[in-house]
Parts: sequence; C-alpha cells; structure tokens
Amino acid sequence: YDPPAGRMRLVRGIKETLIIDDTYNASPAATIAALETLALIAPKGRKIAAIGDMLELGRHSVEEHRKIGVEVAKTADILMTVGFRARDIAQGALDAGMPDNNILQHEDSGKAGRELADMLKEGDCVLAKGSQSMRMERVVEELMAEPERAEELLVRQDAEWKKR
Repeated sequence: YDPPAGRMRLVRGIKETLIIDDTYNASPAATIAALETLALIAPKGRKIAAIGDMLELGRHSVEEHRKIGVEVAKTADILMTVGFRARDIAQGALDAGMPDNNILQHEDSGKAGRELADMLKEGDCVLAKGSQSMRMERVVEELMAEPERAEELLVRQDAEWKKR
C-alpha cells in the first residue's frame, strides 16, 4: 500500500534517516495518532517531532497545543515547532520534562527544515505534522534523500501552492 502524499507516508531522508510525512493537515486527534506511530518505531538514532501549528481550534488552542507537547515529551527525543501557536507545544513538552536544549522553535517551515537537515544524524526518524497553512511539507522537502521526487511524493507541489 502506498499512502497518499502527506498521509503517514514514509520517505527516505538524507543521512540515512526516515521521515514520516504526515503534513497534509493536523488536528489534535490526528497529531496524537501520528505521535503514537512514532512511539512504535525503534530507529537506530533519535526520534524527532517537527510539528507546526494546529489551526482553527478557537478557544481550545492553547490547551490542545500543550497536550500535544506532553505527548511529544513521552515520545520524542527532540521537538522542533513551527509557528506562533506551536510555542504552546514547546511549553507543554518543557512542562512534561523535555530538556529545554532539545526544543527548537521556528516561525518559518523552510528555515526549520534547513536547521533540522543540518542537525540530523544517521538513523534518526522524523515525524513532520502540521496544519496545511504551516506548509510542513517544506520541512520534508529539505530532509528528503531524493528532493527531485518532491512533486511525486509530497503534498502541495503544484505551481500555485509553491508561490504561497
């Protein structure tokens, strides 16, 4: 079975890493499910959660983002957040005991992807997740072993999306 682009698709990453591309969209339930999948994987390296804002949560936004942070602290070795709301994910992870130096925060998915690419080590596994407006597929594109296959493997690769 080959899942649709951005829906828990496994993508070969640079430096012999594995990427779980779940960048199509995000909700609290879907993000928890993705983190549960990350928990089941036993990579040779570290587990990294790259998670962007979950949008359209209204008054529940802070609480739901913090809950995700608590789950990340149980699952991942490193957290990279993207977006203003995702700061609450970082806070939730910090409050749940994740070391501060294992939490990285960005406002831009492209910059986040470039930093993550620099810090990846052989055997790491990266989960990428976030609402579509956060453009977390840009993180995956920075980490792919075969970026020339982005149009085939990733969501939002048409010309209109690439301009946004």
